[in-house]
Amino acid sequence: MQSLPGRPASFWIDTAPGEPFPVLERGRSFDVTVLGAGITGVTTALLLKREGLKVALIEAGHVAHGASGYSTAKVTSQHSLTYSNLRSHFGDDGAAAYGAANQAGLALIVRLSEELGIDCDLRRKPAFTYTESVEERDTVRREAEDALASGLPASYTEDLDLPWPVAGAVRFDDQAEFHPVKYLVALAQEVDGDGSAVFEGTRAVGVKDGEWPRVTTENGRTVTARHVVVATHAPFLDRAGFFARMHPERSYVLGVKVRGAVPQGMYISTQGHSLRAQPVAGGELLLVGGESHKLGHSDEVERYRALETYARERFDVASIDWRWATHDHIPHDGVPYVGRLAPFSKNILVATGFRKWGYANGSAAALMLTDRIAGRSNPWASTFDSTRLGPPQAASSFVKENANVGRRFAMDRLKRGTVSGIAPGGGAIVRDGLGQSAVHRDDEGRLHAVSARCTHLGCIVDWNDAERSWDCPCHGSRFDTDGSVLSGPAVAPLARRSVEDAGAD
Repeated sequence: MQSLPGRPASFWIDTAPGEPFPVLERGRSFDVTVLGAGITGVTTALLLKREGLKVALIEAGHVAHGASGYSTAKVTSQHSLTYSNLRSHFGDDGAAAYGAANQAGLALIVRLSEELGIDCDLRRKPAFTYTESVEERDTVRREAEDALASGLPASYTEDLDLPWPVAGAVRFDDQAEFHPVKYLVALAQEVDGDGSAVFEGTRAVGVKDGEWPRVTTENGRTVTARHVVVATHAPFLDRAGFFARMHPERSYVLGVKVRGAVPQGMYISTQGHSLRAQPVAGGELLLVGGESHKLGHSDEVERYRALETYARERFDVASIDWRWATHDHIPHDGVPYVGRLAPFSKNILVATGFRKWGYANGSAAALMLTDRIAGRSNPWASTFDSTRLGPPQAASSFVKENANVGRRFAMDRLKRGTVSGIAPGGGAIVRDGLGQSAVHRDDEGRLHAVSARCTHLGCIVDWNDAERSWDCPCHGSRFDTDGSVLSGPAVAPLARRSVEDAGAD
């Protein structure tokens, strides 16, 4: 693999080392168990603790080291071109509810940051969705009008501080940017103690429903609680088929030092390129994001290269200091799922499908989940209802995406590479009797083989050359080269195989 620029690490995780929380070592009982310590889980746990409940916050890895630690960290209710579609699909009330929820999520992050005195680089900024195409100007203008009609602080403008011409833009005032890991670690520290607890390195692998749902962890420990909240980015419980109502997308970020002025707004183009500034010692880092694609459907190295080319064409780049990637789950109707895990679930709740806009959406979800557990009504709950069928317009997307999953499930079983063709640092799917193995050759030339079949629903994984991982193109699970789970919905590792069984030649 050709070398890529920058340190292969998230800037947020690289610059916010936190003290670890303990592993769950024995069975425990709480009022609420929250699974997943990203923006939704940590915020929900804190709000519930403030309601007087004893809360367990359980995380498979480390606080904020999942999707919440890999992003451009914009806190905004402006989600590219969103409100025109929402008004068309969900009506005026649905669009207004979506906007109000995200504005409330934004306000909650600002309030908690100020109230707790968290040094998380929070800055209020305008957010822009812009186009460089005159042909798209009317679309952008209409989005501004629809967002304003939905109660958002929106306006149309052609005045931006970007160093290239812009045909038109939607502007949202008084949005925010921050350092998400610093913020979430501080919130988790507030959760821990006084009868509540935070556990890291503790992967939940099952939940038994009932009056007191019981969570089972990978190390065999159990936690019982009156309520369980599944906030694991993608739900690992398949009872409501969320995996079929969303699709995973991968996107990329570069942390760039530039010569000259760094634009100070938060920007996303209609073509999907994202920009924002981040304060660092001695100046500002420019975060350049974009190059999204469906997980397992593209060459990840080439996407990084394309993003680097974009950055160098648009700015006088002095250095590229960081690079990282994330993936998000995109709901077919464009609105996250928040509420009961399934229609028959009494005490298991879920929040997922934040569509690359997780900070405001996830904080809003925490407000909705807290209201539900506290027995209060919530004005946005029906729009985000996790058990909804969705508007008729979303049906074609649902059919198309699941047909694609079916094709990958069948056709990827025909992949038959050879071990001899794997270069150092690379990986391939190779024959394994009548089946397949996923084989990686490390930089020293040693081979590492695991089952190629994703432990979620059996799709064949795909080699990610940029992150050196095995990624499932169907539902977004990711595995390390030794088969261990990097992210779900899978919870079980890929079984290890011998190289001989994997068709060494």
